[in-house]
Amino acid sequence: MTKLRSDDLIRILRQHPRSGSAELCARLKGISRATLTRALKTLGDAVISGGESRRTRYALRRPLRGNAAPIPLYRIDENGQGHEIGELSLTYPEGSHLSFRETFPWPLHRDMSDGWFHGLPYTLIDMRPQGFLGRNFAHARALDLGVSDKPDDWPDDDVVHVLATTGYDQPGDLILGEAAYRRFLDYRRIGADRFLAESAVGASYLRSAEAAMRHGDAGSSAGGEFPKFTASRHLNGKKVDVIVKFSGADDSVAVRRWSDLLVCEHLASLTMPRVLQMPSADSAIYQYGGRTFLEVVRFDRHGDFGRSPVCTLGSLNAALTGTAGRNWPKTVRMLQAAGWLSEIDTVALIWWFGKLIGNTDMHDGNLAFRPGLALAPAYDMLPMVYAPMRGGELPNREFSPAPPLPAEAPIWIEAAEAAVYFWNLCAEDGRISADFRRICGDNGRNIAALLSRMQ
Repeated sequence: MTKLRSDDLIRILRQHPRSGSAELCARLKGISRATLTRALKTLGDAVISGGESRRTRYALRRPLRGNAAPIPLYRIDENGQGHEIGELSLTYPEGSHLSFRETFPWPLHRDMSDGWFHGLPYTLIDMRPQGFLGRNFAHARALDLGVSDKPDDWPDDDVVHVLATTGYDQPGDLILGEAAYRRFLDYRRIGADRFLAESAVGASYLRSAEAAMRHGDAGSSAGGEFPKFTASRHLNGKKVDVIVKFSGADDSVAVRRWSDLLVCEHLASLTMPRVLQMPSADSAIYQYGGRTFLEVVRFDRHGDFGRSPVCTLGSLNAALTGTAGRNWPKTVRMLQAAGWLSEIDTVALIWWFGKLIGNTDMHDGNLAFRPGLALAPAYDMLPMVYAPMRGGELPNREFSPAPPLPAEAPIWIEAAEAAVYFWNLCAEDGRISADFRRICGDNGRNIAALLSRMQ
């Protein structure tokens, strides 16, 4: 009987992770499967197996900061109840394995369906702290958590550590780790006392804006670069969770322009369901203490504590197609060709509407889906082409959107009609500065003329 030392098996698994039985036997000088099975058993929990029957493969478990125990993954349903849906294990030398206890609602390649991921499961990527709130979170908590104060520099291990320690209010319905889940339970226990009454919104939003700019708000990690904070409040007799973007409080030209753009974002959210019959995130504009606040209701939150799953195009794209630098219509066509997505015209319609209202910030993190790759409500749609430049100077550029190709014309015409409606709304809204209202009116007339020629 051929003997196999545990050290030899560990060495081969380190050199060739995610190997099947046949490959391991061949690399270990032709040992029998029975010998391999006995050796794997002696390593116990140090070895992870994934896949069934002939697809079973093995990898060494990699500890996270000295702890090799698998990390539970929970989901919160729409009623606010938690369910343990799997366990995440890091693998040597990189990557991870997710053991599923429930049917996974997102598309998976064959290796992923066996639980193997080259990095982290892609549904966790949107949960990492990012943007304005992510930087503020890192600034406030980096020392305590033992990570860099620049979240973009975090390797996967740091992301897992942060999420499993503090990540109880991330986008979507997932919570990673027992410590983070206990934070959610604490929030659920005392959270009702923190819901803002409608009468308290103005004073609270002013305090939150000052705190976000002065100290940073460590309560959430919604992505994006615009200054913002999160809140839970009563609205029309119901509790809602919101993300609140805000402008500065002075009367500089840059601050006035940012205020104008916040109002424009609200008006774009009104336009899409009215004209395109397409859902968008509910929003409202408030003005307190010289600041303009755009309050956006989170569509991944329901009732007091309920949640629902959501995943951005960026995470789906990286995991399923591996491409970058394409616009939304081209990316979703690739998802359609791979069999993941059926309806793509709605994405093209949103994209063209964005182009025709001057949205130069339609990156893959600004389009989201629900399970089944059903399109989530649209958000972050505003004419960023007019955003102040880094030094505060206003751009002096002519807005001249490109016409469509012949095959794109029917969707373009529909989007252009919505864009004319949007620009006219902006031109008539007294919350927008007079100078920018004139720009909006000109844009509406120019697109209307272009639309007339196209028709």
